[in-house]
Amino acid sequence: MSLKLAAVVVAAAFSNIAGATVVDVSGQYTLQYSVAAVAGQSHEYVFNYAITNVAQGYAGSQTGLDGFTVYIPTSATVLSATVPTPYVGAPGFWSKGPSSSLSLGGNGSQDMVAPTGYLAYTFWGQNTESVYQQTGTAHFSLTLGNVSLGTNTVGISSYYGFATPPTGQQYVTNQYGNYSTFTTQAVSAIAAVPEPETYAMMLAGLGIMGAVARRRRRQG
Repeated sequence: MSLKLAAVVVAAAFSNIAGATVVDVSGQYTLQYSVAAVAGQSHEYVFNYAITNVAQGYAGSQTGLDGFTVYIPTSATVLSATVPTPYVGAPGFWSKGPSSSLSLGGNGSQDMVAPTGYLAYTFWGQNTESVYQQTGTAHFSLTLGNVSLGTNTVGISSYYGFATPPTGQQYVTNQYGNYSTFTTQAVSAIAAVPEPETYAMMLAGLGIMGAVARRRRRQG
């Protein structure tokens, strides 16, 4: 039904952490997000996301939330990720994995192309049983290493099968059906943290530059 990524089924886990923020996504979804540091580890964080389908898809049909994308730095380490359970049941499942973009094929306004230095880490619902219908809430998480914190663009994709989305809503069509994408800002990993060796190389380079500058002053 959706673009295929390597499928790994993992039990979903989400806990409300103090400071969690809820944002409205065009009146179609609500996105709750929070972050927690991994105990005893520097530059490792768990990013939690909960997406509630407010008004996407046709009520009573298996259309609605079908994809979630967040940009992560290419040098980040993906330590783990959790996907939601199917909304209806077997044989539905969700897949996850990185790519250079979220491409639905067609109208560029519905695509998410990762900026330089980032990958589009995407969760995809597979089969209509996976799709979260109106009032349904899907839980996602990413545990990343070698990152720092900030806000970043995330994308939420809706699936309409081969039914046409409401008038006025932008969508694209590929061999799997019609899709709409909504974007917003959420807590995320925004930059990689230089490894200790990188710092050492930078300091060594600065030391060499300083020595050269001193030598030039003496020669002058």
